[in-house]
Amino acid sequence: MISSRTSAIESISSVVVGKSPSITTRLANQKPSTTQFTFEAPSHGQFLRSRGFLGFEDFWNLPHQFVDDINYRKGGWSGVSKLSLWENNTQRNYYVKRQVNQFRYSLSKPFGALTFEYEADAIARNQALSLAAIDVACRGVRREAGSTMGLLVTAEIDICSLEDLLAAQKFSPALGVLLYRCGEQLLEMHNHGIQHGALYPKHIYVDQQSGAIKLIDFERSRKKGSVRKAICADLKQLIKHLKTQPLEVREMLLGPYQTKHSKLLSKL
Repeated sequence: MISSRTSAIESISSVVVGKSPSITTRLANQKPSTTQFTFEAPSHGQFLRSRGFLGFEDFWNLPHQFVDDINYRKGGWSGVSKLSLWENNTQRNYYVKRQVNQFRYSLSKPFGALTFEYEADAIARNQALSLAAIDVACRGVRREAGSTMGLLVTAEIDICSLEDLLAAQKFSPALGVLLYRCGEQLLEMHNHGIQHGALYPKHIYVDQQSGAIKLIDFERSRKKGSVRKAICADLKQLIKHLKTQPLEVREMLLGPYQTKHSKLLSKL
């Protein structure tokens, strides 16, 4: 009888023990949550902290009220929200991009990285070279079991996009000067072998007073092997989106390229 009961207990114990290691193993294999978060610009960091936005969670936990449809691809999703905060009687606006498990692989990142990381790195590269970009307020990555979350917060651009500018104005000598100045800055970027990757009029913002430009949407930006490749890839896109514009618009915008790249322009 005792032997029989002992066998039964051993049998039950073997079942329990058989399950326990797998649970323990799963728990042991779960990597602890890690968060990297930095404010990129002191002025934005100081203001955002004064409004209670101290770290990753404060931005990540904002309501899912997105300015566009959520982007579902590459096994994950991303969405952009608008954050409006008041400073005295002035409203300061930011765009908060949140991304989960949308990875891209490259020679520089063979194990993959969130696509927003490529975008943030490309913006930082342009800024380091004093090229057209956009102001990044903060960025962060949180990694936990089965999920990698990315955060990119950028300041709203308070100047007009080239698309809106061309829709609102007929061609004039003053507009021609702005377009030529815009082309000079795009050429400066291309002379560093940098391809923007989405060079559309809606992604180019022009200060109508100074002629200085800002660029957005750097997710597909790349360092190309030659200036020629960078120019060809970007200007094909830009020219395609300017087909409905008067010839003078294209001539002035691409005027700075004529000196050294006239043959290339003729092929685009």
